[in-house]
Amino acid sequence: MENQPKGLKEKINKLNLKKKVLLASGIITVATAVGIYAYESSFSYELILNNESVGIVKEMEYGENALLAVQEKVDESHGEKAYYSEEIQYNKVRVEKDKLLSEKQLEKSIYENIDVYKPAAILMVDGEEKLIVEEKEQVQNILEGIKKPFVEELKKKDVELVNVDFNQKVEVVEKDVLVENILKQEEALYQVNQTQPKTYKIASGDSAWTISRSTNTPIDNLEKANPNINLENLMPGESLNLASKESFIDVSATVKKVETKEIDFKVEEKKDSSMYIGETKIEQKGETGLKEITKSITYINDIVEKEEIIKEETLKEPVNKIVLVGTKVRAVASRSTSTGTNTSSRGSGKAAPTYNGDLGSAIVATAKHYIGIPYVSGGSSPSGFDCSGFTSYVYRQYGISIPRTSGGQGGLGGYVSRSELRPGDIVVFPGHVGIYVGGNSFIHSPRPGKSIQISSLDGYWSSRFQGGRRVY
Repeated sequence: MENQPKGLKEKINKLNLKKKVLLASGIITVATAVGIYAYESSFSYELILNNESVGIVKEMEYGENALLAVQEKVDESHGEKAYYSEEIQYNKVRVEKDKLLSEKQLEKSIYENIDVYKPAAILMVDGEEKLIVEEKEQVQNILEGIKKPFVEELKKKDVELVNVDFNQKVEVVEKDVLVENILKQEEALYQVNQTQPKTYKIASGDSAWTISRSTNTPIDNLEKANPNINLENLMPGESLNLASKESFIDVSATVKKVETKEIDFKVEEKKDSSMYIGETKIEQKGETGLKEITKSITYINDIVEKEEIIKEETLKEPVNKIVLVGTKVRAVASRSTSTGTNTSSRGSGKAAPTYNGDLGSAIVATAKHYIGIPYVSGGSSPSGFDCSGFTSYVYRQYGISIPRTSGGQGGLGGYVSRSELRPGDIVVFPGHVGIYVGGNSFIHSPRPGKSIQISSLDGYWSSRFQGGRRVY
């Protein structure tokens, strides 16, 4: 600023002094010779304000009166703290009578050519001016208004509010500004609320999951910001909202959330020699435990930015489930010694032994115990099985010794057609074997990269099925 602000009293004193000078000057003029007075009276006065001509008046007093009236008008319109810069100069000039301004006209001209300043409060966000209002309290009210909807939304989440602040550096400074830049309260609030949604343009190959990861936007937030868009069917070229609105300032809120979570019980196996291999019995039911988890969650606007567990407390210990597992070896059913053949015999020419349902069911139950064990080439233990290693291991637990290879097992015992298969029978394929479990399915160790699983005899395995073998 070229000049410091002037108070109203100071201006009045200054103008009164100017008037006294003018009166004295008038007295001197009257005392001069008549010829000189006639010459001087033909001059007028051009008022130069801040290096700009604002008008010409007959008397210098008109200028001083106009300046005083303008200051009063500024005070009335913008308050006593308002002021305008006034570097004043008068030039004597000769002009035609119609070029002269009245006192009122000069007042209007001055008012239209001044810049009025006033102290104001400015909201700064990361060093950038965002809002200008009259009072600091107005800025504080606006800031609280920005926080309010987020705080109210968090209260619905059953959390304890620890801290609410802004994610940017926010400060309020006070300085003199042009009055036309100062917003009224309602204008400032309107400007705060005129926010635009953050968007993402969908590209070919994009999915809600890839967009969520690349933009660090949770799927839940994408759904909330795009209620009318099917996230399962995104079209390239369309725009997707990443957040409901881009905030004027980012609100950062830290909350504490306490929740309970079940603790899974463990399954403990105990060997029992009074039960046969494959038989199990629950000695003690398992009970889940309960723990209390305290989390610290940080939100930026309505999006979870960070979540961490700050405390865990066990409210109830879990109770292990205890399962008795039989270890008693069953007596092997006597095998058929008939050398004749029947209409369903193949391979070795022997008829299938009479089916022992109890033993077959026990074999299946034991086989299922190893579901999930990985395929290992040449493996024949619970650390890893190949196909024939798995079948021979299961049968060995029942005192039945069968060949280690799939080729050897494929010619063992009596032939069983697909329609006559019973649980516990061996199913044979080219270079592969498994154990029939019933329901047109069998359990086996398929191939490298897979684990022991149950598969259907339909589909892929149907055309490869060579027959079943019953060895007990």
